[in-house]
Amino acid sequence: MSAPKGKLPYVVLHDEEKTITIADSHFIVKHLISSKLVSDPDESLTPAQRADSRAWQTWTEELAYPAIVHTRWSRPANYAIMKNSMPVPWLAKPIVGAYFHRVVTKALYGHGVGRHSEREIDELLTEYVDGLEARLGENKFFHGENPTMVDIIVYGFLANALGEAGNPEYTKMVLACERIRKYIMELTRRWFPEYEKILEMVG
Repeated sequence: MSAPKGKLPYVVLHDEEKTITIADSHFIVKHLISSKLVSDPDESLTPAQRADSRAWQTWTEELAYPAIVHTRWSRPANYAIMKNSMPVPWLAKPIVGAYFHRVVTKALYGHGVGRHSEREIDELLTEYVDGLEARLGENKFFHGENPTMVDIIVYGFLANALGEAGNPEYTKMVLACERIRKYIMELTRRWFPEYEKILEMVG
């Protein structure tokens, strides 16, 4: 809650002249690339491909992910899983869980996603999974044979969901799609082969 924008992530970067704090993953990545601290994974993309990537990033981060979080905290069975998995003493779990339940559901209501019914939330997530399957098609990754920034973002959120037991409805949607399972397996083997649980789930 003490982060610059009241949410994670943010980074504090130091050099010989100054210290700067940057909040939000999008602006963090933009700064790291413009400062030549990391290479640009989208360097070979056309402006149209970059625009397509940005649209998918927004769909993933600003609609699909909030809908997933809503299923975690607003559905009683999922909320119980989230509460019980919190890394706090057993006696504190009800209190801490209730606090985060209130904070998260209030934020999602303000966002707009929290105003939808459970059926509508599931419909939004189904549309996302179906869209992702169609967009990947026969391509190995979003823009061909090599992963780009959009693959990093989409994979990150897919892996997060598969690693979390509190969103079983979305996990079921993802695992029902052979094309997306293949996509997750390829990137997990490439980037995080130690994620054995995820490899087992999509295998």
